[in-house]
Amino acid sequence: MQLVDVLANDRIAINVSVSSKKTLLEKAAELLANASGSANAREIFDSLCQRERLGSTGLGHGVAIPHGRVDNQEAVAGAMIRLKRPIDFDAPDHEKVDLFFALAVPGQCTDSHLKLLAEMADRLGRQVQRDALRQIDDADELLRLLSENPAETAAQ
Repeated sequence: MQLVDVLANDRIAINVSVSSKKTLLEKAAELLANASGSANAREIFDSLCQRERLGSTGLGHGVAIPHGRVDNQEAVAGAMIRLKRPIDFDAPDHEKVDLFFALAVPGQCTDSHLKLLAEMADRLGRQVQRDALRQIDDADELLRLLSENPAETAAQ
């Protein structure tokens, strides 16, 4: 399973305006609830908040990957949100965050989604990837970028 396998263009939101972590997580839950076989937005929101209480999912460099296990979730679903203006997300580098990749994972899921989180962290740890994600304003183009090998993007 790769990042592009769990995303769809109807779960990509670009130039979103939110003012807090709570409203960002609400927006992520709404997008994730659009996936086939997804739990309702309230269950997803509660799961994302529960995970954030354990520690921030902010990675640094303006990126966060909020995620949570949801009992009524049938399959892993992903969403991407890019904000107009970054918000505080308790990232380890204290930078405000504008790129969010959210995941809703089935409650009974094994740790297979950890590979997906690792891929996301690796991809988003690359400056060239973050720059490209911040410049593209079309959901289909973002999906195309995310389907490429990050090393290929760096070579362009």
